[in-house]
Amino acid sequence: MRMSSNHLWKASVFNNTVPSGCGATWFNSSSSCLFSLSGGAARTLDSVLESLAHGVPPNDALTHQLSALGLIVPEDLDEYEGERVAFQDRLRARETLKITIAPTMACNLRCTYCFQQHLRRSPLLDRGIQCGIVELVRRLMQGTNLLVVQWFGGEPLLAWPQICEMTADFQRICADCGASYYAEMLSNGTLLSADKIAQLDQIAVRALQIPLDGDVATYALRKRIPIDKARAFHEFLAGHLQQIVDKTGSVTIRVNVDRDNPDGGKEVVRMIRAAGCVDPRIDFRLGFLNTSRGILECIPHDCFSPNEFGDAENDFRRFLAEQGYHVYGQPSSRRFPCAAPLDHSFTVDPTGRIGKCVPSIGTGESVFAHIYPGDPVKTLDEIGQAKIPYGGFDPFAQGPCRGCSLLPACLGSCPKMHEEGATLLCAMKTGLSDRLSFYAAEPINQTAGESKQWLEIQPSS
Repeated sequence: MRMSSNHLWKASVFNNTVPSGCGATWFNSSSSCLFSLSGGAARTLDSVLESLAHGVPPNDALTHQLSALGLIVPEDLDEYEGERVAFQDRLRARETLKITIAPTMACNLRCTYCFQQHLRRSPLLDRGIQCGIVELVRRLMQGTNLLVVQWFGGEPLLAWPQICEMTADFQRICADCGASYYAEMLSNGTLLSADKIAQLDQIAVRALQIPLDGDVATYALRKRIPIDKARAFHEFLAGHLQQIVDKTGSVTIRVNVDRDNPDGGKEVVRMIRAAGCVDPRIDFRLGFLNTSRGILECIPHDCFSPNEFGDAENDFRRFLAEQGYHVYGQPSSRRFPCAAPLDHSFTVDPTGRIGKCVPSIGTGESVFAHIYPGDPVKTLDEIGQAKIPYGGFDPFAQGPCRGCSLLPACLGSCPKMHEEGATLLCAMKTGLSDRLSFYAAEPINQTAGESKQWLEIQPSS
């Protein structure tokens, strides 16, 4: 039933307003509504929202529009508690099982910024651990509709035969229980070949992320490889990227930048574009080299400050738009910050240690159980009796993000940064005004476009 203006309303606690040009940009972090207004229209909306505090409702038509966009809510609605409860429900959900598997911590590169560079290089997981992982998945899939496996490392392509074998096992498990399956992979890409690319769809890889660093010389320096090898890889990737995208459906090119290669992202985009690959399924992103998560005490790079990186990202987004590529990072409501606090999500390293935090895989951090080859009951019992890391994560109820009007759009970011003694770097607030203004000017989703459209035809009187 449609509510009239006689119903009591209030402005949403998740409204955010930033200056933009001659007016302002509005963003609601719960509804994902995003738009800009200028001049009289901006002042009119401000006045309408302020009047609600004095019990003066807008007319019926405007009330309907504002409530549909989430900018106003019924006065008796505790929307903050509603978001908190919904978030906790999502963390407890079991419809999807997420497993991050590192079949090896070995790598064929020695990246200067790798957060795992201090780890002892391990062999491939042995047959017992491999079978133990498959059996654990089989038992965890009860009552689950979707299995998502993320292949991690080290360099997962070093374990190509194991990945193919386990994929076949996972696909059979899902077929038996009527569930769906797909995989994701984080790889340096240098071990890709035409044959492997042709098989990516067969092993159900639906998303592939590859890190780069800019031009060939920078890549060679940071990957610690000869420049001719770096050049050959860049040429191979540029020449085969369209095929990779067609096989997977999504490719993320993460360009790690700092003060020494601030234009690394643009250099990579130009390289790919010169090869003739302009596909909206390619997701170019900048990677922030920093030590905020405490995994490495020192990265031997002249790292950006958070504000400098925010400025670099905003500049890169404008460049991507100019080049005709998909532009990442439009703020919107999220389901969870990462997989770590999800009840039905686990990581497994080559030695069979079961943990929660993906960047910490291969270390003892966040480990709470183990794969016991040939004894899946013991493995499940240990999982069931353990105190699960990040199990009580709730940024709505505690910690530095509590009460923030942006919380539904970031959900506290990395749970590790909420631990006692850790430093929280808020990626949402850094460069927020420029980012919101950019996406409001060039909306890439329907909600933004619709909200801007109707508000622009409501001129100030």
